[in-house]
Amino acid sequence: MKTYYIGRFAIDVPEDFKLEVLNQKIRYAEVSDFLWSKSRDRQEQRNELWTEKISEVKRLPQPVDKKAIIVEEREIQGIGKWAKAVIYRGDYLIPKRMFWSVLVDYGDVGIWLKIAGTNNELMKKNLSNILTSYQFGWNQSSKNSFYLKYGAINLPYLEQEQSYARFEGHTLLKQFEIEMDETHLNEPKDEGLLGRLAAVVATRFAGKLDIEKIRMGERTLVNLKGEETILRVHDGDNIRLSFLWRFSGEKDSGEKPKIVFDMETSDDKMNEKINLWDAILKSICPIY
Repeated sequence: MKTYYIGRFAIDVPEDFKLEVLNQKIRYAEVSDFLWSKSRDRQEQRNELWTEKISEVKRLPQPVDKKAIIVEEREIQGIGKWAKAVIYRGDYLIPKRMFWSVLVDYGDVGIWLKIAGTNNELMKKNLSNILTSYQFGWNQSSKNSFYLKYGAINLPYLEQEQSYARFEGHTLLKQFEIEMDETHLNEPKDEGLLGRLAAVVATRFAGKLDIEKIRMGERTLVNLKGEETILRVHDGDNIRLSFLWRFSGEKDSGEKPKIVFDMETSDDKMNEKINLWDAILKSICPIY
């Protein structure tokens, strides 16, 4: 098993699973970090990425007010070893809505950040706070940290946090997905996973699907009282195993966001796959 740090949690997945997608958001900003190539000139890499970003922005639809898409390009002082931003009109229907895309060089690692709003000064203050709180690696990060792929943003939860991860490539398992998202609602019990599944079966909304329940009920992981289903689903052509664990989340909580684990596989070697599923779920650990 290999440990991954995602958002404010750590989780172990089988080592031959590969992290194919990781999308994250903190305090209204989309963030992702990456490693620079050590075999290429750093400035050349930065210039190449920046040229690609500007080309991408220029391909956006023209704003309805017919003004230029790009408002400004500027270097930002005091963040990393080098940082540059492009400010642009990224919503053609709402020209006053500004977008900032920022590329930062921290040395071994780089970061892309994207944020949108109508107040440039507030956005600049927010992105500066986020980016000056980034730290490469995990050993020196505080417990109030939001983890990216290669490092962490050392800020406590405030609002607007999301993480989505997808793992692929395991010899037995097709894919495994993780979603974490803040919630602003306390979910009624009958609207949860088990309640909705019961409604599907009762109303035959599943259509031609033949659903066999392998495991179904409440399951608590590290004080997160969630719901779990393991189903064998036959759609007339194929039979697959569907694994799902869902915690509905606590209102406005960074420590207890809405969490969904989703895994699908073929129906062979079921016991072995259930054991892998259980090992993954038992490994989840909050980092706070």
